[in-house]
Amino acid sequence: MLTLATKSARAVDPKQPATSYLRNTFSVEDGLSSNVVNAILQTRNGFLWIGTDAGLNRFNGRHFTPIYFRGSKSTPQGIVRTLTEGPDGDLWIGTSAGLVRISRLALDQFDRSLSVFYHPGAGISDEITCLHFGRDGVLWVGTGEGIYSFVGNRFEIAIPNASISRIEESAHGHMLIVSGQGFIELDGTRVVEHPGLSDQLGIRPDAFFHVFEDGEGAVWFCTSAGLARRINGSIERFQPYGTGGQGAYRVYEDPQGNLWVWLSTGIFRVSRTRLEPLAPNIPIRTAIADREGNLWIGTNGEGLMRFKDRPIRMFTKADGLPNNIPMTVLSKSDGSLWVGNNCGGLSVFNGEGFKTYNEKDGLANSCVWALAEGKRGELWVGTWGGGLFRFADGHFAQFGSRQGLAGDVVRAITTASDASLWIATEGGLSHMMNGQFRNYTTTDGLSSNRVVSVYQDRRSTIWVGTSRGVNRMAGDRFTPVLSSHEIFDPRYISLGEDSSGDLYALSAPKGIDRIVGNQLLEVNHDLDLLSMATSQRGELWFTGGSGIFRFSSAAFRQNQGVQETPLDYAWFGRTDGMASMQCSIGTPNMAIAADGKLWVATVQGLALLDLQHLPFNSAKPLIYVDEVTVGRERHPAGRELVLPPGTHHVELRFDSISLAWPEKIRFQYRMDDVDPVWLSADNSLTAVYTTIPVGRHVFRIRACNSDGVWDRSGISFPVTQKPYFYQTGWFRLVAVIAFVATLTGGYRLRLRQIHAQMNARLDERVTERMRIARDLHDTLLQSFHGLLPRFQAVQNLLPGRIAEAQQVLEAAVDDAAQAITEARDAVQDLRSSTTVTNDLAKAIEVLGKELRAHQTSADGDATDFSVQAEGIPPGLCMERRV
Repeated sequence: MLTLATKSARAVDPKQPATSYLRNTFSVEDGLSSNVVNAILQTRNGFLWIGTDAGLNRFNGRHFTPIYFRGSKSTPQGIVRTLTEGPDGDLWIGTSAGLVRISRLALDQFDRSLSVFYHPGAGISDEITCLHFGRDGVLWVGTGEGIYSFVGNRFEIAIPNASISRIEESAHGHMLIVSGQGFIELDGTRVVEHPGLSDQLGIRPDAFFHVFEDGEGAVWFCTSAGLARRINGSIERFQPYGTGGQGAYRVYEDPQGNLWVWLSTGIFRVSRTRLEPLAPNIPIRTAIADREGNLWIGTNGEGLMRFKDRPIRMFTKADGLPNNIPMTVLSKSDGSLWVGNNCGGLSVFNGEGFKTYNEKDGLANSCVWALAEGKRGELWVGTWGGGLFRFADGHFAQFGSRQGLAGDVVRAITTASDASLWIATEGGLSHMMNGQFRNYTTTDGLSSNRVVSVYQDRRSTIWVGTSRGVNRMAGDRFTPVLSSHEIFDPRYISLGEDSSGDLYALSAPKGIDRIVGNQLLEVNHDLDLLSMATSQRGELWFTGGSGIFRFSSAAFRQNQGVQETPLDYAWFGRTDGMASMQCSIGTPNMAIAADGKLWVATVQGLALLDLQHLPFNSAKPLIYVDEVTVGRERHPAGRELVLPPGTHHVELRFDSISLAWPEKIRFQYRMDDVDPVWLSADNSLTAVYTTIPVGRHVFRIRACNSDGVWDRSGISFPVTQKPYFYQTGWFRLVAVIAFVATLTGGYRLRLRQIHAQMNARLDERVTERMRIARDLHDTLLQSFHGLLPRFQAVQNLLPGRIAEAQQVLEAAVDDAAQAITEARDAVQDLRSSTTVTNDLAKAIEVLGKELRAHQTSADGDATDFSVQAEGIPPGLCMERRV
């Protein structure tokens, strides 16, 4: 829900001539449904509602939105003749086809379902002509067939059989009604008679168009003969009046008490006892002032008009200037205002017009580009090509290159604290003291001989702006001020201090820097600035190539170097009355006079701002999200945005309500978790996103008001991107559980496999050990058992046959060694394959060799033994050996 920030309203200034107000016209080409505007109303949320012959429109100052309260395909919508706002904020619409009530809840984001339709009667009784809520909350409804009171959700006839055109209310609560039969004053249900009133006004009884009581108690009568008012019982007529006069149709009092009346020849402002024309020859149908002080006028065929104060008044050749290109302006200490014109001479303003000095008055060169006031009140004039002139006592004295000036093209003049002059020329810098010149060039440390600005600060230090950068005077030489950006031939450089003594350097191509020590520090490089001045209230005023800018000194210093924080400043341009936003490049090109008026030289005239009467708006801007586009479908924004899965194109269109200065509102936006920084909005006021991550996000918008004050908190708009099923949390949880289960199952399966492998290896080891045990039994034990007979044989041979016994003993020892070797080999093969020992042919061959050896050792004879195997030899199953 939009709520309107409270602020002091300012109406169109009655001190200005009515014809000087800024006028804007909106028509069907701008989005208005019809150029016939019957009713205008501003509701509490700030929107302007316009009733036309083609239906209802809502206006935020920038865009018109048609309101189809009967449905977008229902035609016709009906002629909207009157609008009013109820005590509860609901909008009531009187149409040619009945009465419509739109709930205040539907006024921000229109919802047709919240519209209620009423019909006082049939035929012309259903044609609503006017509406009025009384102080008691009763709605009075004027129709073509009478007037009704709407109480308890039903209509009660108050005056039947009368065509009602206007309903007003007096200070006593009486209804002042104008019908086709004349003027009727209604006290509840009693008619108050006014005998002889029509005779006093010199009209027929049916010649009343409007009766109205203003805030001071005067009763105004709009009649076919003209305008009249009754004060303290006395009738006053505004001339011309009578049969040859102008018919007056309606009087309107704005919130500030200004009275406006429309006649057959246009709309006029009441100024005491006369009528001052505002918009002559305009067919007026209605008028209203909004809370920003604008006067809105509905016309019969010429659309909607807006009148507002002109903050800037322009002075041109029509006001006495020699041409429309003033280059420089100076306010002298005696209060006089001097203007240097481009090849037009030197002009002085006397409060009403201009007097100009040129060649005929002794100013040999009339192309004036620079002005300065001397310590004795004399005026110093710098020209393009003619050098320097001194103007005093009505006479000019020239100083040029022949007299020692560095160049005849003078760009700037500064009067030093010691009364000497510093002159910036295209040929270098000149210091003039007692009529003598001391010139400085690149040989003296200047960055360039093209000097465009010279300035003496509060510490009496001389600073110079050149086409190659800024220089500071140290002793009798100049040193460059360092900058991280190269400066090459800018259009203009100027220097100035604020109220606290901070020094700034301005360059049209690259903005403004603050000079700290010997370093240029960036302040803002987005603005095209030319010069600066400080007002009596400490505000900083800048001129530029795109208008005039105002900064508060506190905000200016606070925001320096903070990239994420936008800079507060007010901007003035064509919408404020300037003929051209481009300011001139003379020095100085603006001056603040002692009376608080700011004068600025522009390329299309001299601009004037009255700073003491310039209002300041501190209210927050009314920001809202207007509509969203998802894919190709566009619909109202609502309270939040929920995007279906797979959305790849989203447009968020936002806006603000500013009926006076919508073009001054600047916007920034950012979506959390999507945009890393705040983004500046272009004129489309649309944020486009192609991919928004799944989840809930916040789209943030912040803006400044018409005076450049930012609402840094802004508004928030929830955006939710719905996921596909595989992007949801439950799906991810299930996937994690499935993954963990799969991993656990695989782990357990692997454990089983390892366990089986370990069991197989264990069985193999057990089998191997059993084989070794059998081998030990079949080899070592049997071999040792076979040694016993040999030892017995040795015993039998001793002692008689010692040699033979020795041989038998040696053979036994060899067999024992062989048995031990075989046993060692069996144990050594604990992890090796049993392929060789399981070879039956090999085993028989080994056995045969052993028997042959035994035979040889016993009797000395040897039997040949060999084994031949044919085919694949079968394995010897050791488990079945006994």
